[in-house]
Amino acid sequence: MQRIAIVGTGTIGASWATHYLAHGFDVTATDPAPGAEAALRSYVEGAWEGVTKLGLAPGASRTA
Repeated sequence: MQRIAIVGTGTIGASWATHYLAHGFDVTATDPAPGAEAALRSYVEGAWEGVTKLGLAPGASRTA
């Protein structure tokens, strides 16, 4: 299993997306809210320094 699907990109969904990206998974997320994609990308960008300090898996990337 290499691909994770997330439905909803609020705080919890964005947190899970960041977690899985940091662990090297491909993440596909969906949310019908206006601006959801931009908000998710902003969340991941803001959290990336913290997950980097915790340690990234080989192949980890903030975009999938």
